[in-house]
Amino acid sequence: MTLWSTADIQVGGLLFSGLLISSLGATMDVAMSIASSMAEVQAQTPDISRRALFQAGMRVGRDMMGTDSNTLILAFAGGSVSMLVLDYAYDLPWLQIINSNNIGIAVMQGLAGSFGVVLSVPVTVALATLLYVRPGRETPAPLEQEQA
Repeated sequence: MTLWSTADIQVGGLLFSGLLISSLGATMDVAMSIASSMAEVQAQTPDISRRALFQAGMRVGRDMMGTDSNTLILAFAGGSVSMLVLDYAYDLPWLQIINSNNIGIAVMQGLAGSFGVVLSVPVTVALATLLYVRPGRETPAPLEQEQA
């Protein structure tokens, strides 16, 4: 009996959910870091305009996009190295190793995670700008102050 012949398990859905789970961690990290830095910019310059806050958020997001995308790709590549070594130890032909499912899954995880990170930056910046600066008056929305 193989995984493909089992009627209760949908392998495509299982792979897709693995892609989503692996991408969500990095996407949440980027979104929280951007929102936190934008809140700090708004707290330090309370009279900042929406446009200036948006531009500051995008600058922070651009810096984070590259590093987190590279981190994701390298993490997934590193995770598949052990399987590549195992395939190589069994003297499988080089073309069969390169065309194995492990390579395809690692590439898909890296691309999906990077796409999620890149897409989350402008969405987070736009939402944080709307939440931190009131419309019309260009005065900041009040932030909760920490109690000392």
